[in-house]
This record gives sequence, C-alpha cells and structure tokens, in this order.
Amino acid sequence: MRILAAIALVALFGAAAVAMSAAREDARPPAAAPAAPRYTPIPPSATRLPDLIADRQVRHDARLFGRFVVPVDDVGVPDDPDLLPGAPRDYRAGIHEGIDFPAPPGTPVHAAADGVVLRVDTSFLDWTREQQEIALYDALQLGYTPAATLDRVRGRQVWIDHGGGVVTRYAHLSAVETLAVGQKIAAGTLIGAVGSSGYPQGGPHLHFEVRIGDDFYGDGLAGDPLIRACARLFAT
Repeated sequence: MRILAAIALVALFGAAAVAMSAAREDARPPAAAPAAPRYTPIPPSATRLPDLIADRQVRHDARLFGRFVVPVDDVGVPDDPDLLPGAPRDYRAGIHEGIDFPAPPGTPVHAAADGVVLRVDTSFLDWTREQQEIALYDALQLGYTPAATLDRVRGRQVWIDHGGGVVTRYAHLSAVETLAVGQKIAAGTLIGAVGSSGYPQGGPHLHFEVRIGDDFYGDGLAGDPLIRACARLFAT
C-alpha cells in the first residue's frame, strides 16, 4: 500500500508541474508586431524604379542633379538642417522627409519638372485640432509616425510622377489648381498655393519631397553633404 501511495503521489506532483508549465506558456505576452514604416508608400500607379539603380545610393543619385526648378518663386533652397530631409520631428516621433520652403500664404507653387499628375487633393477636408492631437499622441506612444497620420500631417497635396520611379510631392497647400490624375504637365505649371494645411503649427510653407521608389531623397545624409545634395537638385 505504501508503494502504491508513493507512486500515486509522484504522479500527482508530475501532473501539477505539467499544468503549471502550460499556464506559464499561455501567460507569455504575444510577440511585438514589427514597426510600421515611417514613410507614405508610393501608389502602385507610379512608374517603377529600374532594377539597375534600385538601391539606397539612389537617395542622392547624381542623375537627379539639376533636374528640377525651385517650385516657389523668389525663394532660395534652404540650408537650415531643420528644413531638410532627415531632421527630427519629435512632436510625432518621426523624421522629416522633404525640403521646406517658407513663404507667405497664397504664394504660387509650380511643378518642379515635367511629369504626370498622380494625386491632386481637389476635395480636401482638414482634420480638427482634436483629431490631430489624438493622432500625434498615438504616434508618440508608438514611437513612430504611422503612414496614415503622416499623410494627414502633410495636408492638401499634389503628387507628380516624373518617370523612372521618381515622384515629387507638394504638401501643406492652401489650394490646388484644376488638375486631373493622369494629366501631363510641364515644369513651371501652376499647381497650387502655399499654405499650412495638415499642420498649421508649422506656419505657411511648401513641403517639397522627392521620392525615389519607397524612399525619400536625402535619406541617410546629414550636414554639408545633405545641404549640397539638396541644392544640386535644382537648376541654377
């Protein structure tokens, strides 16, 4: 009887250990989801980046030097690092992906190069201050700016496809011209006006991005190399 009782006791302790181990496995927190990208992806309708140059060096590729005209009249290319790609944007736990051209509200904005209209926010409703504050708070909690939030921060926009995977974006516009997706336009064509839509706290300016595939021009550069690379984008 003593032997049987001992065997039963060992079996009981073994079952309890297995149950406790299973409970610990169930209690483990799920694996964290991968961080979302910090950029707004180019729509599938944009022209494809050639495989031959589809690497990160294209961020400041010489093939883009002198390809664009400054999209705002009587405004020079800024050299303040805070207005250039890669600058921190702590208010949304993100980074800046374009070049900011400060200008008075209503200043005309022009296409920087020949291309095809990819997006035009003709019907645009800006978010409320409450919606903005909630979205920015969520971004801070996440530690990055979700793509949808970043798109709202850019406000009213026009995107132009220049071929070869190169797209320019014009953001924070106060108004846009009568354009249509798929319409061909020439460099210098009036496309909108400077504003502060999406993020009025930033004051009136044109946020101008050069996108190459799913990356932004200037990504990974800093200091004088970044300033030179941004200046070289524009014909003198």
